[in-house]
Amino acid sequence: MKIRRSRVITLAILLVLIASGAGYYYWSYLPAKRAWQAEAEQKLAADGGDMDRTFKVRRDDLVIGLIQGGYINASKKHKLALQANYRTKLLWVIDENSKVKAGDLLAKFETDELKEQIENLEIEVDNLSKELEIAIEAEKIQISSNAAELQSAEENLLQADDALRKYRRFERASTRDALDLAVANAETELAAARDEYATTRDSEVKVSKDENADDKKRALLETAQSKIDQKENALNTAEDNLRVFRRYDNPSKITRLVNALEQAKLNLRKVKISTESKVVQSKKSIDNYRRRIRRTTDQLNRYKEYMTMMELRAPVDGVVIYGDPDRRWGNLDVKPGIDIGKGQVLITIPEMSNLVVDFDLPEQYRSKINRGDRAVISPDSLPGEKFEGEISHIDTLPVNLVNWDSSSPKIYKSKLKLDHQSPRLVNGMSVQINIVTKTIPQTLFIPVEAVFEDNDRFFVYRGSLTGPKEVDVKIGESNDNFVQILSGLEEDDIVYLYRPYQQTQEQ
Repeated sequence: MKIRRSRVITLAILLVLIASGAGYYYWSYLPAKRAWQAEAEQKLAADGGDMDRTFKVRRDDLVIGLIQGGYINASKKHKLALQANYRTKLLWVIDENSKVKAGDLLAKFETDELKEQIENLEIEVDNLSKELEIAIEAEKIQISSNAAELQSAEENLLQADDALRKYRRFERASTRDALDLAVANAETELAAARDEYATTRDSEVKVSKDENADDKKRALLETAQSKIDQKENALNTAEDNLRVFRRYDNPSKITRLVNALEQAKLNLRKVKISTESKVVQSKKSIDNYRRRIRRTTDQLNRYKEYMTMMELRAPVDGVVIYGDPDRRWGNLDVKPGIDIGKGQVLITIPEMSNLVVDFDLPEQYRSKINRGDRAVISPDSLPGEKFEGEISHIDTLPVNLVNWDSSSPKIYKSKLKLDHQSPRLVNGMSVQINIVTKTIPQTLFIPVEAVFEDNDRFFVYRGSLTGPKEVDVKIGESNDNFVQILSGLEEDDIVYLYRPYQQTQEQ
């Protein structure tokens, strides 16, 4: 019983102490604190500028994110440039920011020089066509002449071959037989002359009474001997003729006829090569004319096609923008008289029906931002207007902010898709993008400039009845403006956004 009574007494004392503490807190400390806060706020208001240099700790949803600059961009732009591969001058262009309808004339280019070149090409094509006709007729004449030359060369070859075969088969044997017969006849006649000499020598000579037998016989023998000498000379001549024929005339004539045949063959081959070469040259000349006609005709057709490109017309309804808005440098100074070439963007017409927001995400924030993160867009030219959207694209690889400067900061080209399209948004409008990465519900937070750091320690200057007091705090996550307070402060505490002691010393 005594133990229970002791416990009851102890519990009663504890309850009395707790009640006393609670009563002091609610009826003494809190009113004093509220009075001090009201007095401090009145004092700050009376002092002027310090009211903007303090902050009352509050509990609310803290949005963690990133604020970046960007600009409205059309997801599809019609970039109009001279498509003709021809350098000319801009003759006329519509005013920038003009509203146009599909099919409206936007620009005209100089065409006088192009027309002159078209006329020159037409004349050139006509002249080349006439020269081609002449070349074709010349080829026909050349083919006929070549046929005549070839026929003549073939006939000469046949004649030479016939002459050689005729000599070998007939003339040579006939000549040789005639010479052999002449030798045989000469031998026969010589033998007959010798027999006659012998008969005369051995026979008695009949003489008249007035003639001398010895003288007559001697005369007859002399006549017979003279005839023998004559026949011997005839035989020697016939034998010499046969010998000359066999050693010289026959081989020489065969050689001459063979050479004539080979010369005829060579001449035929030469004529064939010559005629073929002439035909090839004629065909090359014709092909060259045809190639030149084709090339000139192609150029003529191309220039005629260029004539259809010497005007730019609006492909869709929209607003005219000079140059290429996606190009930071090197845009044309669009005005009449400038030189213009193929592919140089002269006019851009963005489609306003599907606008997105382009922005450069700094490399140090890449790990904090992901596709699908929500964002709020505030156009610079529309104060108070806000539009919502989400991150739809972040490039895989970073690039330099300044393309030609490798030391410039790295950024990721990114896009934001709007939840709803608005006619108040136009292409090229600058905006501030508040990207929401996380929302911490009902937490304490203060401005980032109210937190000071000393090595690994974080502290603030909290207002109190006795003046600013340095208080250690534990911080959590933050955005560009506010930081989460995990411990060290309570709701409605007043913190300084500067070092009050340092300000006092400076004063």
